[in-house]
Amino acid sequence: MGEPVLLALVFADRVISEDNGKKGIIGTFTKFFTGQFPVVFPPWGIYVCVTNLSPGDHEFSLELEHADSGEKVIGVGGNIRVNNGSEPVEIGIPIPHAVFPKEGRYILLFKVGSEIVGSRPLWVDKLNPT
Repeated sequence: MGEPVLLALVFADRVISEDNGKKGIIGTFTKFFTGQFPVVFPPWGIYVCVTNLSPGDHEFSLELEHADSGEKVIGVGGNIRVNNGSEPVEIGIPIPHAVFPKEGRYILLFKVGSEIVGSRPLWVDKLNPT
């Protein structure tokens, strides 16, 4: 197999697994808004879809950190089992409690083993009082 290929890395209000194996991705977003810091938002989730992995077990991790300070907000991971490397593997990760210390741009890194397979930004902005 070649390099892993990231097909999707999505922030959502909820990621559900249906009885038939399908994933439901509800309420995608790219920003959070708040009036104060630090802040904990209601539970949310991350959907990952990756392919081109060799058959077998692979460790993965998701890390979310502030782009400027490197302060880590999330560090989660686990194992995925790949039966056929050409088939996509879908992962839904619930995020029940993440403390955002300040506003700004955060970067989510998805790794398989120690290799960064993909990333995406998440903005956390302060609401302007009206």
